[in-house]
Amino acid sequence: MYRARLKRDLDRWVANGLVNERDAQAMLADYDAQASSFSVGSVLLVLSAVLLSASILLVIAANWQAIPRLMKVSVVIALIWGFHCGGAILIALGRKALGQGLLVLGAASFGGGMALVGQLYHLSGDELDLFYVWLTAAVLSCIFFRSGVMLGFVAALCMVTVAVGFDRYNFDWTMQTVLLPPALSCVIILLSFWAGNLRVRHVAGVLLLAWLVWLYAHTTDVRIAIAFVAGGFGVFAALALTKFYEWHLARLLATYALALSAIGLALVNIEYSTGLSLAFVSIVSLVISVAALVMKGRDDGMVRAMAYMIFAGETLYLSFQTIDSLLDTSSFFLISGLLVALLAFGVSRLEKLLSQNRGLKKESADAS
Repeated sequence: MYRARLKRDLDRWVANGLVNERDAQAMLADYDAQASSFSVGSVLLVLSAVLLSASILLVIAANWQAIPRLMKVSVVIALIWGFHCGGAILIALGRKALGQGLLVLGAASFGGGMALVGQLYHLSGDELDLFYVWLTAAVLSCIFFRSGVMLGFVAALCMVTVAVGFDRYNFDWTMQTVLLPPALSCVIILLSFWAGNLRVRHVAGVLLLAWLVWLYAHTTDVRIAIAFVAGGFGVFAALALTKFYEWHLARLLATYALALSAIGLALVNIEYSTGLSLAFVSIVSLVISVAALVMKGRDDGMVRAMAYMIFAGETLYLSFQTIDSLLDTSSFFLISGLLVALLAFGVSRLEKLLSQNRGLKKESADAS
């Protein structure tokens, strides 16, 4: 968590005399005052909103036959408008957390109300169409209220809609299964700019990764897996070596591109599990993991974890595949260990030289 890391850094700077205690407390208070900072109360309010909406709809459904028809429709409409109007009033009064919780209640009531009213009047229709209408209403609510919490609800609804769509068409190749995941991912990313919820972009990344894996599973062509490896690492390197990496969306794209490369390596390993092909794939995995560490391993924890995962996964897979020829396995480990040791020595020397150059430049700038 960034706040914990920031507090540790501030405590260390105070101990070293770089900043005083008053400035450190002011910086920490400024971070806590930001709207994007983590709040346990906000999370609990959203969870309570989801639970309350589920309980209300279950109570209505349990007593559905005993309630007169006109009252049924009136209760559903009252819940939808009541929660949205209450949320709007609370947001206007500055109670954003509680107001956004009511918005989630209203959006959940809208979807549940559609299902209950459809059952009441025996309306025929596709389940996927219901989710399309529900998702559209949630998106409009997110846009109108500019709510980051509602965007989280929209992202969750996007994942459910994709799952319903794939189940509806039995994971076959149709226009909905081909276009729905990337389209909803674009919706999430665009709304993140408006609502200011950057963390929800990870949902878009997961949707795209799952969609690409489905494309491979539909064809089982190893060339697609190789394209995942080459294209994923190519996008990561292109972004990591430019100033675009400073942008949040570019960092996210680079991270998930590296994840796509890791998925591609796993798929290629399944296809080429013996002989020289396995050795070549293992070397490529080692090169990708080390290159990712050299490029952004120091600055980006997610990239560092991804590189470690690629290296450790390939090592474990290789040991299981070549368990009958321990000499070959030990030779690969020996060569890999020597290469990594030499690279570590070179990188450490390069980092020291860069640090010395930065120090000399700073001293010359201070002197001038």
